Amino acid sequence: MRKNKCKSMTNQLKYTLIFVILAVFTGCRNDDEGKLTFEMLESEKTIRLSNEELSPVCNVSLKLPCATKESGEVGKNINEAVVYRLFNQADMGMQGAMDQFAEAYTMSYKTNMLPLYNADRADTTKRSWYEFHYIINATTEQTSKRTLAYLATIDYSEGHANSIHQLIPLNFKVETGKEIRMKDIFVDGYETQLPPVLLKALMEKTESQNLDQLKEKGYLDQVEMYVPENFIVSDNTITFIFNPSEIASLELGTIELVLTYAQLKKFVKPAFIKSVQ
Repeated sequence: MRKNKCKSMTNQLKYTLIFVILAVFTGCRNDDEGKLTFEMLESEKTIRLSNEELSPVCNVSLKLPCATKESGEVGKNINEAVVYRLFNQADMGMQGAMDQFAEAYTMSYKTNMLPLYNADRADTTKRSWYEFHYIINATTEQTSKRTLAYLATIDYSEGHANSIHQLIPLNFKVETGKEIRMKDIFVDGYETQLPPVLLKALMEKTESQNLDQLKEKGYLDQVEMYVPENFIVSDNTITFIFNPSEIASLELGTIELVLTYAQLKKFVKPAFIKSVQ
C-alpha cells in the first residue's frame, strides 16, 4: 500500500486543473497555493470466489482525482473531505483509503459469499447471484469562479439483475477547500420549506398537473418530496440530485432539478450567494 497521500501510479493519467484565485485572496497565499493541481489515482482489485476456472468474481475499480501537494492546504482539505465521504476514513491519504477499501470489499465478498456459493454450486443458474463489482469514476468541474464540484459516479452490483448507479457530488470553495454544506447555503427551516418548491419543479419538468399524475408516471409513489443530500452549486443555480429509486422508479434513472437563486431567494442566505458569484 502506498504511504504517500497522492503518489502517482506508474503510467497513470495525470492532469492539471488550475483555478485563478481572485486578488483579494492571494495576499495570504504563496505562489504555489494560487492553483489547484489534480492527478488521477487508481486502485484495482479482482478476486475469484473459489478455485474453479469459471468461478464468480468480485471486481473493484476506483479512479479518483487527487489534489497534489502543490495545491497546499486547499488541496489537503478537499482530499480529506473526499476520503471521508466516499470511504468513511479520516487521517488517511486518498491512495491508502482507496487501496484499503478495495482490499476490504473483496475480502468481505469472499468471506461472506463463499459458504453460500458452495451450497448453490451445483445449480449453474444461480452463478450470476455471486458476480459482484464496485466501480467509482470521479471528475472535477469548475462550477463558478469560486466553487469546485467533485463528482463521483458509483456503479455497483452485488448479484443484482441491474447495477445500482449513484452520483455523489461534493462542493468546495476554491479559495479555502472548505466543503459547502446545506447549512452553509440555506436558512433555518429549509427542510420543511423547500420540498414544495422542489415538487413544483418536478411537476414542471415532467409536465404533470398534480401529484396523481406524477405517481402515474412513476414519481413519488412510495415517498413524499424531500430535500436530497446530493446537490451541485454554481454561481447562478443549485442542482438537486435524486439518485435512482429515491423519488422515482428505477428505470427513470437519476432525477436532476435545477433551480436558480432567484427561485430560491426566500431560502438561501444572501451571504452565500455573494460568496459564490
